[in-house]
Amino acid sequence: MEPNPPEVALSLDPNAISHLYHTIKASGMVYAHASTYRAARALLLLAELPVQQQNSAWGLSLLGRICFESGRYPEASQAFGASHRLAPYRLRDMDMYSTLLWHMKKEEELAQLAHTMVSIGRNWSPEAWIAVANCFSLDGEHASAVKSLGRSIQLFKSAHGGTTIIPRSESGGVSGLAYAHTLVGHESVASDDLDRAQQAFRTAIRIDPRHYNAWYGMGMVYLRLGKLDLAEYHFGRALALNSQNPLLLQSAGAVYEHRGDYHSALEVYARVEALLLEGYSSKNDNENSASPSAAVDSNGTVVLGLQSHHAMNFVMFKRARVMVVLGRFAEAADTLELLLQRCPREFNVPFLLGQTYAKLRRYREAAACLTRALDIAPENSQSVNEAFDALYQQSSEDHGSEDTDQEEQNHDEDDDEDLERVARNRDMRYQSYPGDLGTPPSEFGHSGNIASPASSSIGSPYFDSPSVYARGRRGQAEWSRDWAAMNSADDRVDRALNFDM
Repeated sequence: MEPNPPEVALSLDPNAISHLYHTIKASGMVYAHASTYRAARALLLLAELPVQQQNSAWGLSLLGRICFESGRYPEASQAFGASHRLAPYRLRDMDMYSTLLWHMKKEEELAQLAHTMVSIGRNWSPEAWIAVANCFSLDGEHASAVKSLGRSIQLFKSAHGGTTIIPRSESGGVSGLAYAHTLVGHESVASDDLDRAQQAFRTAIRIDPRHYNAWYGMGMVYLRLGKLDLAEYHFGRALALNSQNPLLLQSAGAVYEHRGDYHSALEVYARVEALLLEGYSSKNDNENSASPSAAVDSNGTVVLGLQSHHAMNFVMFKRARVMVVLGRFAEAADTLELLLQRCPREFNVPFLLGQTYAKLRRYREAAACLTRALDIAPENSQSVNEAFDALYQQSSEDHGSEDTDQEEQNHDEDDDEDLERVARNRDMRYQSYPGDLGTPPSEFGHSGNIASPASSSIGSPYFDSPSVYARGRRGQAEWSRDWAAMNSADDRVDRALNFDM
């Protein structure tokens, strides 16, 4: 019989215990602040974690989710991408990554991510089918997207015994089931099925009352239905949950726009833009005013840093649109010119800028912007052609008014010359007829009329080319053929600039 092995004294390093305790505590604090959408504080605490935790798949995914929920899309894309490269078989939180790629319109990366996720978890991963739904949605196939989301909902329920009470994810995000129902609501709104959208958003709110995206979706539905009070209430609930999301901050401006209170809407958009520029800081949390320092992962990728805001372009456009409505065209043009540099492939920017230039009578630049808009989205040719017709009509009216002003000016000058000539003749008559009755003979001569001034023959100051002016009078079909005959966007812009308006 073998003797009992000697007891080994268990010795624990106090430093190791303290390190483990602080790591777990800091992780819990990060989780708590991420769950309540306090992005700035969560990022500060995340930066205090050990580097190994920050650069883990969990830490990078959590960083991506925090940045995404606060509207920092570039930083979120870097963090999610680093997490996916580090652990490609980890599908948790990749549904949020797919939605991020949808917002950033990165079709190739989204398709590749969805393919990878489906190949791994076709029969068990709800996140994989959410990524597939985002792919269909980006392609405009909303019905297929809803079917994929239905499959995701089935997998969520089967994974939890058919119950609708799903625990929140380990990274602090909303439950995936509520998120899937919310995406169904957004797809229904895109398909103009508002009844189904309301049902989906209400289901998401019932599953997770803290799901701000569902509250925001309900607000958008009521806004489209014209129920402004209900829209304002739901937007307020969403903003109370996530006060650091710039897209939620501007929802109040959308309500003001629909009410016709454009001055209040402009104030809201200006305030949101200022918050985005200087970094959002909570009025109730002094610690949120600090800016977290940037962290670099092992590949040299900056994963922290809140300088860029993807939502800035959207807020700038809405502010410029309100300024156009208020007739502040010069300010709107300045904003749209800057916005055109930030997002050169967005159709609405050059389209609105072209119409703004037309109001400022900068016709050459207006034609160039409308041409650029047509190149970006040829499917919107009808709207662009209507804008071109309005442009040519306005320029023709200005041409006619300037001709009239010129004729009146010439008429006044000729009248002055005639009066001077009559005065000279009168003086000569006084000298020729000194014995008269003291009054000169009729200064109008035998006909009794002054010779009418010559008619002005000034050409159009906007259209010095007959072919261009003739094309402006032709129908819409002729316009389409003219644009189709041009080979490239550069040619179209050059030709527009050569209109010499």
